[in-house]
Amino acid sequence: MQQGVDSRALFTVFVTKLPRLLILAVAGAVVGSGLYLLIVLVKMQEICYVSETEYYIQFAEGQYEAKNYYNAYTWNDVLGINGILGRAMEILGNGYDRSQVREMIRADIFSDVRYLTITVRGQDAKQVEEIKNALRTALEEFGAVMEEFASIYQIKDLEIVQEEIPLFAWRAAFLGAVIAAGIGGFVTAFCFCMGSVFYTKRDITVRLGLPVYGMTFRKKHYTDKDNPIEKRQTDMLCEGLKLLAENHTKILLMDADGGQEAAAFLRDISDRGLVDCSRFGLYDAEKEAKDSGGDSAIMAVIPFGRPYREKITDEIDFVQLHGGRVVAAVLTQADRIWSTVYYAQQCIGKNY
Repeated sequence: MQQGVDSRALFTVFVTKLPRLLILAVAGAVVGSGLYLLIVLVKMQEICYVSETEYYIQFAEGQYEAKNYYNAYTWNDVLGINGILGRAMEILGNGYDRSQVREMIRADIFSDVRYLTITVRGQDAKQVEEIKNALRTALEEFGAVMEEFASIYQIKDLEIVQEEIPLFAWRAAFLGAVIAAGIGGFVTAFCFCMGSVFYTKRDITVRLGLPVYGMTFRKKHYTDKDNPIEKRQTDMLCEGLKLLAENHTKILLMDADGGQEAAAFLRDISDRGLVDCSRFGLYDAEKEAKDSGGDSAIMAVIPFGRPYREKITDEIDFVQLHGGRVVAAVLTQADRIWSTVYYAQQCIGKNY
């Protein structure tokens, strides 16, 4: 039987599971920040030293096109030519690899094309110092021989410092919380939409095609005798059971848990005195096959909030295969908080 999604039930599921989702989000934040800090610690094992040197480029008179050519992008290419990097390698000697040195240097022009910043980054402070000095000599010589320049000279030399790794643990924590809560929300919605869990009497009627004669609530929760929802459900259950007893000589209770849920429900209605239980009993396939006389009816006992649809469907098919008549169902062990949130969404004054 086809049905749409009960949006009120889905909303109620999210509301009642909100504490779990919040705990999941906190756990995701802890895991996310922890993983990020672990990555940072690994990176910190490879200590990097940085040197920044600023040069002033004095262009030759009339070399207007040179100012357009020597920009931040082209300077990174120019640094790798023999006139600069090749000369620097001569100064450094055979102890350095040219490709490695090339990877360690970067050129930037942040605003004015006359101000060139050279950054040297490496894991050895001494190497960084030597490469920086060699590049200074090479750049000054390059500025002296190239016709585009009048000169290139150093105007600022910052101290070599250990590179700081920026920490964004709070971002990692936020991302972890969002991912964890999102996964939890998706799983909650997916499990609800799969339709294996019964939350309301309507669920049972729509999915199994059985009239539901009432519902009971979990004993371990607080009891509020003035709760209109619980009172109404108790009255409906009492009337439904009496109607069954009037129309059938014997009412048998069955479930998909080997009779445990049915036995618990029978004890509950007996202790509360909701109906004369002399006509009520537990379904036994072998016993009913031997004693097929009488007008007996079978009621399915379905617990609240458990994956139960497939199991109870199999049991109903089994009972019907053996000649039994499943005429009704009852929803048991309902969560009071869940039911209060669910029914509170209905308009005041409507029947439950």
